Amino acid sequence: MKTPLPATVTPPAALLQGILRRWPTILVVGYAVAAFSWTMPASLFPPKPVIDRMAVGPLLLLGLWQSWDMFSPDPRTIDICVELRCTNRDGTGDRRMLSDMVAMGYYERWQKDRWRKYFNDHLRLDDEHALWQPFAEYATRRLREEGHDPVAIELVRWWRPCDPAIRPDLRADVRQTPWQNHVFHRWGVPREWGR
Repeated sequence: MKTPLPATVTPPAALLQGILRRWPTILVVGYAVAAFSWTMPASLFPPKPVIDRMAVGPLLLLGLWQSWDMFSPDPRTIDICVELRCTNRDGTGDRRMLSDMVAMGYYERWQKDRWRKYFNDHLRLDDEHALWQPFAEYATRRLREEGHDPVAIELVRWWRPCDPAIRPDLRADVRQTPWQNHVFHRWGVPREWGR
């Protein structure tokens, strides 16, 4: 004869069903805790190292990583932008600032935020040089769709300090601090490429 389980004990099958029924809530709470943990300094949030180690794998695997460290605990101390320069076969040129968020309105910033992350957090970096040529080829295809005939593509990184230690009248938000730049990729587009 089977002895019934006490009312306080939940059978494993019932527990599993409860978890499966609440998976969206668990996912949202887990994501919020991971984002909160990532933005907090370890000195103020002691469980940070444990939560970050547990969260980074699943977030990267699921494509949910957002690079929260851009804002805190250590925000960037420089403004950065990436520029695309195109020289056409007829000698004319076209320059496009790809990620100058300071020059954009709020709605445009919101629309282009994923591109900003791509350009500023990946494309401009020397460690990500494998992205440079594929992006130059992508840009060439897009420029041709717009009626351009590129013979040369250059990718340029721009930067300037915006550290609060700079006098308020020289901070980057008033756009008086001088920019520095460096051409980090050049490609001479072959005439027959992509046609």
